[in-house]
Amino acid sequence: MAHPHLPPGFRRILRRELHQIATRPALAFMLVPLPLILFFALAAVFAPGLPRDLPVAVVNLDGSPLSRQVVRMVDAAADVEVVEQLTTLTEARQALVAQRAYAILMIPAEMEHDLLLGQRPEIVIFSNSQLLTAGGIVARSMRTSVATFSAGVSLRLLEAQGIGTDVAMDLLTPIPVQQSPLFNPSLDYIQFLLSSVMPTVMQIFICATAVLSFSREHHSSNGMARLLRLSGTPTRAILGKLLPYTIMGSLVMLIGDVVLFSFFGASFRGNIFVFFLNGFMFILACQALGAFLALLAKDTTNGLGMMGLLVAPSFGFAGVSFPRFGMTLFAQGWAAIIPLTPYLEVRTDQTLRGAPLEYSIPSLLWLLAQLVVFAGLLWIMTYKTMRATPAAEENGVPDLAAEPQATVNQTTDIQEGRA
Repeated sequence: MAHPHLPPGFRRILRRELHQIATRPALAFMLVPLPLILFFALAAVFAPGLPRDLPVAVVNLDGSPLSRQVVRMVDAAADVEVVEQLTTLTEARQALVAQRAYAILMIPAEMEHDLLLGQRPEIVIFSNSQLLTAGGIVARSMRTSVATFSAGVSLRLLEAQGIGTDVAMDLLTPIPVQQSPLFNPSLDYIQFLLSSVMPTVMQIFICATAVLSFSREHHSSNGMARLLRLSGTPTRAILGKLLPYTIMGSLVMLIGDVVLFSFFGASFRGNIFVFFLNGFMFILACQALGAFLALLAKDTTNGLGMMGLLVAPSFGFAGVSFPRFGMTLFAQGWAAIIPLTPYLEVRTDQTLRGAPLEYSIPSLLWLLAQLVVFAGLLWIMTYKTMRATPAAEENGVPDLAAEPQATVNQTTDIQEGRA
């Protein structure tokens, strides 16, 4: 018996979209395997959590036991490793330019002699701030080692003058400072970057698949009118086309979060319901934005280009690496229309910071407003383009591309009737 022809509606659009995905291996690969491959590749990059043994060079112009102790203390730090001990600053500069070292520690001549005379010799650190992260790490680590050495020398000099250890400690630090890093005390890059880079990558894939799905209808002959005939309403058409991508996008993000929170031990201190609600609205907002751009563009290439121009630089505007408070009004406005910005705010609140729910509500409402606006624009454009041209069958053209299985079934019915 022939398969019954599905009536127009949500189920027919959903079945049709699943058929389109199954017959396009490249699209199916972009939905789940490719995002996961990229995520695991990024996870492999950030797996150590912290950069270790970054190369530094030393120019020791003193050569005394105290200067060698400084070098040993710097080399003992986990963040840096002394890979070269050079004799001149010219050689050290060449090592810095050639990127054999991220920083240079220069110990002046006669350092030990000056210390014994009660003078204050100056140890100089040259760091490469062009490589902001690496330069900052090695400079901070070397400053800490030198400061520890300096405090030890000062303590011994004070004790040599007959001052007790407790009094000497008070003289070294008349105003003690207690520093307590919050939320990411170990400066773990998994907490800082990986948990933000993964949603950034997913935003691009989610928007791109929505662009491809709606461009296929919009830029084919009578495609949107055919979509209206098969769905009955713009709402059913939108829901039926986007549901498979919503499920697959949610699955990829779930797998990524499971790896982050279980294997890498990322912090989760918030409300699990708010966390998943935030992710679900993020996926829907990205899909609505991508589909709207697809209907707005003249062709698929322009749609993907508009999408890339808008969301590809979103990581820079989201305030993760550079604070939004320091951005220009243009950059802040750009960040305001990107779904990634409020999503990352709520995600950080509900994972790393463990903020109360009331602090996440403004960002949740912001994301909801984006979803409503993008969904409304998508519905208007879908309705407008659907009504622009008559359906294919109304012009006497059979709908072969839309329902290949249905066409075969109808042919079978005709042959059986003739028999």
